[in-house]
Amino acid sequence: MSVPPKSNPRWADVVTGRKTYTLKFLAAKILLGRVVRTVSAAPTPENVRDAVDQLFAIYEKNASSPSAQEDIKIIFG
Repeated sequence: MSVPPKSNPRWADVVTGRKTYTLKFLAAKILLGRVVRTVSAAPTPENVRDAVDQLFAIYEKNASSPSAQEDIKIIFG
């Protein structure tokens, strides 16, 4: 399964907390908790872009993981 591009607006929705999902991939859950707090404290375009980069990278690196694949399906349909 391929990871949707960073330009997909759902990435920004996730890291800003506008959309919340029950995720399975533990590493992403931990990272997401941190980046949502960071972006909430300072929702600059740079912080959102950095958070998207981090979340995208963890899913791209672990794209073969069943739990990561399930999360991608949950977030992007």
